[in-house]
Amino acid sequence: MHHEGVNGIDLFRLGRRLIKLGIESLPPSGREALPSSYGLVLTDVFENPDSAISEITARTGFPQSHVSAAVAKLRDRGALVTTVDANDRRRTLVRRSPEHAAAAERLVAPIEPVLARALGDGAERELLDVIAALELLARHLTPSTAAYVRSTSSHTVGC
Repeated sequence: MHHEGVNGIDLFRLGRRLIKLGIESLPPSGREALPSSYGLVLTDVFENPDSAISEITARTGFPQSHVSAAVAKLRDRGALVTTVDANDRRRTLVRRSPEHAAAAERLVAPIEPVLARALGDGAERELLDVIAALELLARHLTPSTAAYVRSTSSHTVGC
């Protein structure tokens, strides 16, 4: 099936715009700024504890060297811990640090203010439509994200 209204380039541009909006919605850490991709690696680990570096690489789409560097930096900061897989000693498993479990809560930020700014003044109805569309996309394209989107979206206008 082919849809005339949206093509691969449109999808790519939309994806880049959504990434920028997602980054904008994350609260500042108050510490030395890390690349936004590190935040995505951290979020992936929070959602998928005890993942191997190769699994994080597959889910995030980042090169393995970048994921390894992000995990090392986040481990050095105490946000993540790594262990050797008892079943395959060649694999490193990654999980969030028990001391920094609250960091996951800091990553959960409401998306309405960022979306409202992106849509402009007087777009209350469009805001609700965009949030519904994002929930639909998350549910179908990233199942692990659906609960996150629902938990951060109160569907309130007037942010």
